[in-house]
Amino acid sequence: MTSPNAEPARRRAMEPAPFRLDTHLFYYFTQILARRQRALNSELRRFGLDYARWRVMAVLNEEAGCSMQRLAELTSVDRTTLTHTLRLMEKEDLIERRERSSDRRSIAVSLSARGRETLTQILPTVLAQTERALRGFTPDEVDRLRVQLDRIVGNLK
Repeated sequence: MTSPNAEPARRRAMEPAPFRLDTHLFYYFTQILARRQRALNSELRRFGLDYARWRVMAVLNEEAGCSMQRLAELTSVDRTTLTHTLRLMEKEDLIERRERSSDRRSIAVSLSARGRETLTQILPTVLAQTERALRGFTPDEVDRLRVQLDRIVGNLK
């Protein structure tokens, strides 16, 4: 025979733990990224670009001749979406793709001359959005935040 309190206790045990989305750390990340992406898309439209293309350009500026795998990893974009974005960028003459001599199955992706020129044009817009997001932070606070975020990334690898 079960006690009269067993059923309510069992129901409570099956209920999710209390959770407040508006205080959940990763909720802030999604809000920050979504708001920044919308703002950048609005600003980049005048250059005929969007956030996805900017992200690829930023990576290729640092890692010319990047493989598709590495580019997908650094942009945090799945390969299917990345392939579509690269196809558009190639049509717009923003990137160049070539087979690697060491492995013909692997493609090296780099910014074209037009891509580097475009990046130079849009960089002030991107940096202005970053400054807007970090308004009121001291350089030391930004450095500490970067260190803490790097720890989170490391924990999730």
